Amino acid sequence: MNYKATLSAAAQAVLLFLSGFYIPLLGIMFTPVPLVLAYVRQGRAEGLSALGLSIAVVGAIAGWQVADFLLLCFGLMAVGTAEGLRRQWKPEAAALAGGLLPVTALTLIAARFFLLTNRNPVTFVEAFFKDQRALAAKLYTDLKLTEVAAAISSVPDTFIHYLVLLLPGIVVTSMILLALASFALAVRIITRRPGKAPVLAVPSLAQWHAPDVWVWGLIVTLVLILVPNETVKITGWNLAVLYSCIYLIQGISIVEHYLRKARVHTVVRGLIYAIILALPPTVACVMALGVVDIWADVRKVRISGTQA
Repeated sequence: MNYKATLSAAAQAVLLFLSGFYIPLLGIMFTPVPLVLAYVRQGRAEGLSALGLSIAVVGAIAGWQVADFLLLCFGLMAVGTAEGLRRQWKPEAAALAGGLLPVTALTLIAARFFLLTNRNPVTFVEAFFKDQRALAAKLYTDLKLTEVAAAISSVPDTFIHYLVLLLPGIVVTSMILLALASFALAVRIITRRPGKAPVLAVPSLAQWHAPDVWVWGLIVTLVLILVPNETVKITGWNLAVLYSCIYLIQGISIVEHYLRKARVHTVVRGLIYAIILALPPTVACVMALGVVDIWADVRKVRISGTQA
C-alpha cells in the first residue's frame, strides 16, 4: 500500500470538507476528488483507506455526526465515481453511480426514521423549513436588516410546500451534478498525471451526448406532468428537474463544440456559459437545443461513431 498517497488524499479530503463550512462551494464540489484520485491512481485499498482515515479525523475534530455526513454524502460519492472511472464507464454512468449511491443510503436512513417515528415526511420537512424561515427572519431583525427579514418572512407557506414536494428531484439532480463535477476534475488531473490509473478514453464536453434511449424517460416525464392527479404530476415535475439538467448539459456541449471550432479562448467560453446560465430565456433555448440534438445530431457525433 502507498501510505504516503493515502495520507495525502485523506488530508486533502479533510481540509476540503471542513473548509466547506466556511467556503461552501469549495468543500461541496471538491471534497470527493482527492479520494477519487487515490482510488483510481493508486488502487482500491488506498482509496478506501484514505476514506476511512478522513472519516476518523473528521469524527475526532467535529464529532461523529459530521463524520457520518462525510461518509454518506461525499465518501459514497467518491467510491461510486471512482469505480466508474476504474471500470471505464461512460461519464453519465459514472456520475449516476457517484450521485445515486449517497441518495440511496440517505433515503434508506430517512425511511427508517419516518417509519420508526410514524411521521409524515412532507409535513416534517415543511415544519423544518418554516422553523428555519422564522430563525432567519429573527437573525436579520436582530442585525437591524429589517427589509431582509421582511422579505424572508413574506415567503408563503405554499412556496415551501411545493419546494418540499420537489425536493427529491432537486436532491437527486444536485448529487448527480456534484458527482459529475468530481468526475470531470478527476479525469483532467489523471490525464496529466495518470500514476497507476488505467488509460482513460473519456469524450470531451464538446463530443458528449446523453444516451438517445433516455428520450423515452423525457416523454414519460411530460406525460406524467399532464396527468390530472397531484401525486402523479409531482412525480413528473421531480423527473423534469433531472431531465432539464441532462438536456441543458447536452445543449451546452453543442455550444462548446462550436466555440472550440471557432477557437474561442477558455476564459471567454466560461463567460459565455455564465451568461447562458444567468438568463432563463437562454437556459430554455440551450435546453431545447439539447433535446433537438437527439434527432438532428447537430455535431454529427453519432454518424462519426463518437460515443459518449
